[in-house]
This record gives sequence, structure tokens and C-alpha cells, in this order.
Amino acid sequence: MERKLQITGKGKLSVTPDIIILSFDATAHEWEYEKTVNALNRKVEELRTIIGSEGIERKSLKTKDFSIRKDTAWNKKTEKHEFNGFRASHSMELELPLDKKIINNLLGRITKGMENLDFSIAFGVKDAAEQQQQLILQAIAKAKENASLIAGATGVELLEILDIDYSYRELTIRSQRHDYAVYEAEMMTTYDAAPDFEPDDIDVTETVTITWKIG
Repeated sequence: MERKLQITGKGKLSVTPDIIILSFDATAHEWEYEKTVNALNRKVEELRTIIGSEGIERKSLKTKDFSIRKDTAWNKKTEKHEFNGFRASHSMELELPLDKKIINNLLGRITKGMENLDFSIAFGVKDAAEQQQQLILQAIAKAKENASLIAGATGVELLEILDIDYSYRELTIRSQRHDYAVYEAEMMTTYDAAPDFEPDDIDVTETVTITWKIG
């Protein structure tokens, strides 16, 4: 039986964000399907218009999810769920550079000009290719370091590498989303009122598993 030693190495980095991701959820509820869709589309168009008025490309607002469904309400008299129109939602994201002035102006315009459109904020890295390469190299180095340590402590010899297991996927660096229910909490009442942010570095990891033949 071939003798093997399998070690998993982990690379770790703390990365400073360079973008902010604004997430918006527009909703509409009307009795008729067409009116529901039109009401939702008006909200989305209003948001795109505000974004464009701030010198930001309208097409930068990307759709992440869209849904429309029949709504029901419980009738206590009949003890049945009865038709209650249609409910539609449109989830969108806008990616911007970390410029407080631009972000605060935009959020001020949105919260002042639109009703019932709460938002959430996350931070991220625009291009994570360099960080991913560093993580892979760190993970390989750590696997080799630990393998040498274990081999030396147990009196075995590391021979050729039999297998390297790394599941490649494009690294996306994003922080946790922070929700702002601005209309429920009445957080923003003036154009200049916006959340002051100073994003923390984001911790990211990658793992590589290496299998050696040992003698």
C-alpha cells in the first residue's frame, strides 16, 4: 500500500475595500397584474433617474432579482386565503467607488425623493485577482511548511507530490451587508444626512490540499 501524507494549507489576508455596494429593494402591490408591474417599473425608473442626475451611469444599477406573485389574505369569516392582488419586487445593486461625497449626495437624494425604498450597504474590492494569487501562494507555502514539520517529527521522507486539490472559483471580496430602514427609523430627513462609514478590512481565505508520497 502506498504511503501518503495529505496536508491542507490556508492562506489568509485582510484586504482594504475600495468600493461600496448599495442594494435597493423596490416593491409594489396592486389589485391588477399590469398595474402592479407598471407601479414597480415607475419606482425603478425614478431611482435610475436620480442616479443619472448625480452623474452616475444609469446602467450601473443592476438587477439581482425580480419577482411577481399573487397575494392572498386570510379571511376570518370564510376561514380561507383569498386573492389580494399582486405583489412585485425588484432587487438591485449599485457599485460605486469609496467616495463619501458622491455616496452621501446620492443617498440624500434618494431618501428625500422616494418613498419606502430602504437600502443596505456592503463594502468590497473591485478586482480581487491579485489578492487571490497571494492567497493561493500562501496556502501552498503553508501546506509545504506543515508537511515538512510533520515529516520531520515522525521520521518520514517527503517524496513526489501525488495530487494538488484546489477548486478554483473567481474570488469575490464582500463585507457583511448593513441594512438601513430609513423611513421606519426616520434616520434621514435632510439632504446631507447620511451614514458616516469607515469600512474595516475584509478577511479572506483560500485553501489548497497537497498529497505527498512518503518514504
